[in-house]
Amino acid sequence: MLNYPDTINKLIESFSRLPGVGRKTAERFIFHVLKWPKDEVEKFSSNIKQLLAHNFLCPNCFNFSEHEGLCSVCSSPNRDTATLCVVEEFHDVQVLEATGAYHGLYHVLGGRIDPPEGITPDKLRVRELLERVKKNNAHEIILALNPDIQGEGTVIYLKNILRPLNVKVTLLARGLPMGGDIEYADEVTLTNALRGRQEIK
Repeated sequence: MLNYPDTINKLIESFSRLPGVGRKTAERFIFHVLKWPKDEVEKFSSNIKQLLAHNFLCPNCFNFSEHEGLCSVCSSPNRDTATLCVVEEFHDVQVLEATGAYHGLYHVLGGRIDPPEGITPDKLRVRELLERVKKNNAHEIILALNPDIQGEGTVIYLKNILRPLNVKVTLLARGLPMGGDIEYADEVTLTNALRGRQEIK
């Protein structure tokens, strides 16, 4: 390991905490930033501070909001309040919103169940979800979680605890992506594609 000054080592450690960023990539980031003009570095630092100072969690769905109070989705009078789409993280909200196909509300769990990583149901916003289902008189809960082992485990858990509330629980259809080739699809994807097949009208 190269013997960098403490200021650089601390920054390397900070950058390395970002997902997908190892020590070498962190070093490249830092040495690139060091080449910036001083005003660019100050702007970068200011933007980070602004991120912390002006982003709030919506008290209703736990999506990020630019203001204290409800986010733009929860405060909109044009949303279907009886439909809740459950996602893992706030950036999933942005992806679904970009489709323009969903008009209900969201609930951000804050992750998915992953016991080996210490993430148990009590670490997620499950209790808040149950409270919202009752409060909103929800008629449908859409589980929009990632289709991996942890996501599937979380889906099973949520289905079981939502069942007594007599609410319709649905799952995003999973299958072949547009432009994908069947020969390269894995068995799970093909199975989901077959199960989610629709009649051509």
